[in-house]
Formats: sequence, C-alpha cells, structure tokens
Amino acid sequence: MGGRIRVLECSTQTHGGSGMTFEEVKSAVMNLSEADQKRLIVEVIPQIWPKACVDDSCVDKVRELVDEATVKRYKEEHMGSI
Repeated sequence: MGGRIRVLECSTQTHGGSGMTFEEVKSAVMNLSEADQKRLIVEVIPQIWPKACVDDSCVDKVRELVDEATVKRYKEEHMGSI
C-alpha cells in the first residue's frame, strides 16, 4: 500500500492532482514492491482490460507472457534434474 500512497503524492505534487504521465506511472509501478506489483496485476489489470485491450495485440502479448511463464515453470518442475 505504501507504493499507492507514493503514486498519489507524486500525482498531487507534480500535477496539482490532475494526473500523471505514462512515464511517471510506469516509473511508479516499477518502483512498487513485488507484492504491490502482483496486486496491480491481479486487481487493476482486470478492471481496465475491457476498455484498454480492444485489439489482438493486447491478447497476443498476454498469451506470450502466459506461455513464457508456463514453459519456465514446467522446465523448473520437470527438467531441473536433467
């Protein structure tokens, strides 16, 4: 939750509460703890998905990320002793 507070403080201080640029948001997210980054993925992404991801490029990227994670997990679990 500390990360969320810092994002709001940055937004208020930098823009008078009018919002953040993409780069500021990206930087703030990258500086969140791993736990808060996971919360962002689990709680926020599903809320913005229907509006933000209206073309195949978003779906393709998510498939790529999921496939990558699945392959990595499989290799770690089943091929670690090879």
